[in-house]
Amino acid sequence: MLEIMINSEIVQIERASADTMLLTYLREQQQMTGSKEGCGSGDCGACTVVLVSLDNQEELTFHQINSCITPLHSLHGKQVITVEFLNQQGSLHPIQQRLIDAHGSQCGFCTPGFMMSLYTLSKQTQLTSEPVDYLAGNLCRCTGYGPIIDVANSLMEKPINDPLSASFEDSLLWMKTVKPLVSNRYYLPQTRADLRSLRNAHPNAQLIAGGTDLSLTVTQQWQPLESLIDVSQVDDLTSISESSQGWRIGASVSLHDIHQWLKIHFPSAQELFHRIGSMSIRHRATIGGSLGHASPIGDIAPLLLSLDASIELDDGDIKQTIAAQDFFFGYRQTVLKPTQWISAVHLPKLQRNEKHAIYKVSKRFEDDISTVCIAIKVRFDKYGTISQCAIGAGGIADRPVRLSAVEQVLINQPFTAHSLSLAQQAVEKTVHPLTDVRGSAKYRVLLVQNLLQRFYLNLQQIPTRLVHHA
Repeated sequence: MLEIMINSEIVQIERASADTMLLTYLREQQQMTGSKEGCGSGDCGACTVVLVSLDNQEELTFHQINSCITPLHSLHGKQVITVEFLNQQGSLHPIQQRLIDAHGSQCGFCTPGFMMSLYTLSKQTQLTSEPVDYLAGNLCRCTGYGPIIDVANSLMEKPINDPLSASFEDSLLWMKTVKPLVSNRYYLPQTRADLRSLRNAHPNAQLIAGGTDLSLTVTQQWQPLESLIDVSQVDDLTSISESSQGWRIGASVSLHDIHQWLKIHFPSAQELFHRIGSMSIRHRATIGGSLGHASPIGDIAPLLLSLDASIELDDGDIKQTIAAQDFFFGYRQTVLKPTQWISAVHLPKLQRNEKHAIYKVSKRFEDDISTVCIAIKVRFDKYGTISQCAIGAGGIADRPVRLSAVEQVLINQPFTAHSLSLAQQAVEKTVHPLTDVRGSAKYRVLLVQNLLQRFYLNLQQIPTRLVHHA
């Protein structure tokens, strides 16, 4: 039976389809209408709630999520906090009062989402991001953003005394004793062997981890997902491990956790992960899910292509590892067999003589789809000549691609204005993107050429980012 704690009440749900989303259940079954549906795709943040769960040390964690694209069954054994919880004592919560005092309350449609993001921020014992980052997924701007940012900053300068803190002691005790999920449509395997058995027994079931992309099948396309196998808790997929050659990143590791890890080991990729969706999305989205849905404009694939990553595939009996560049072969098409799943990504360590960068161009800085994303790694020999080069790109073809023709122009050459010019000419001859709403083919070619120049200038310690602007 599905069992969730909603606010302070344990709810047991006997019948719910596998593709029921949390927001639908809250509004239609629980009559909790404080959480709103704006976009139904995890963009606007009107549906934001707080997910409370146990970490590896069995301590409570507080993460904001988009309830509109979170499958209800994925929350088994976890607690969901909605905006109604903040008013259960019959008065405004201190954060609500602070928002009103700062003139940051809005029409009422999006304010609950802002409130839950701010509440998440207030529950952090150690910040890994700036306060304003917690608001990046709440897109309404009725009152202007300044007062809301002021409230976020004030929560760090003058923390609130949460009158609801004591109630989480009950949450902790319940989470430690809840029984595993039993469902005939939504499966939560814990081990590789469990996943293999379920995969063989239910060949038509869709695999899901965070669901930030797959859930759109339900909310945007109105297509049912009758049977789901949730791989987010499979022990073989949930951790990052190190070897002498590099790292193995489990396919179900969230983009949020990878973001924190990248800050230490691949700081050149830090900004990219900061700009993939919002914090609400990154708490749910996984690296395996991003590769599995194989979008030609996904941002993670170009990064992996540039870093000479390999992708580990598994069917429960045999694991095989293939180069990232061999994983995609057409529009949303991969080499995955029906019985296989993505189990991990392997990343080699950067060498001292290697330089790496990744650039994303989009209409919005945060929480937006790339027009073009390009990642570059070059290795220099002792003479300053490029001995190896890898350039991954998204947004320029029907799949993420390596720009092999451009790489070959640069290999065995010093990186000079002349070799840069030759590489830019190769782009014009070999890159043939489509024209769509995000940019014309000509614009995309020019972007790739200019981003190569940006990389060249950055290696010369010449800044290229516009800092002061109107």
